[in-house]
Amino acid sequence: MEKGINNFVLVSTLILGFLVQVIFSYADTVDTPSKTVVKFSKAYFKLDPGMAKYLCTELASEDEADVVGTFLYNASKEAKDRGFKVNYLKSYIYEITTETLTQSEDSARVRIHCKRRTSINPIYAIVAKIFFIGNTYSVDEVIDMIKENGKWKVCGKPFSLT
Repeated sequence: MEKGINNFVLVSTLILGFLVQVIFSYADTVDTPSKTVVKFSKAYFKLDPGMAKYLCTELASEDEADVVGTFLYNASKEAKDRGFKVNYLKSYIYEITTETLTQSEDSARVRIHCKRRTSINPIYAIVAKIFFIGNTYSVDEVIDMIKENGKWKVCGKPFSLT
């Protein structure tokens, strides 16, 4: 009889754990201004062209210029002028905190505060942090957001993108 109770407890625990995992997975898919700011910031500092999907149409189509392409071209040119590859300008951000300053149904202002460290490759940032190599820079930025087609998008003048 005790074996049946132990099996029931084990199966109940597994089912409960599965349900909690499903709930957390769903909660992680909910789009919020803070999540979008963090995703955009990570892509921005990694010089990832994918940052364009987080930009509002106002920035994406500004004067028919490719804002992200121009930014990445300028970063590549700066690195080349300094005698490096573009990887030298990539950064890794950590200790990220966000604060929603204002939020309405279709707009928001979010402050992001984090630390940034050069990340020539993914392992470099971790090793640099462990052995205190390189400089750490503080990032404190207020980013304007708007809601387009049900998704939060970065607008205004984020970092030095525009």
